[in-house]
Amino acid sequence: MDTPVPDPPVPDPRVPGPPVPGPPAEPSDAGEPACLLHLVCDACGRLDTDRAHDARHCPACGAPFPDTP
Repeated sequence: MDTPVPDPPVPDPRVPGPPVPGPPAEPSDAGEPACLLHLVCDACGRLDTDRAHDARHCPACGAPFPDTP
């Protein structure tokens, strides 16, 4: 028994094909993001920006910062 095989579909020229990838993005000149890990309280995990102003204790939990004498 011979069964006819359908012809493959003909692409419609009005339908756009897949997008063509552009050039890779240029690296930013802003540099690396700042690491704020040294401003995180070891006891409670709060980010404390006051540490840059010579704070000696965490304002959230009162734990002393390890870099204080």
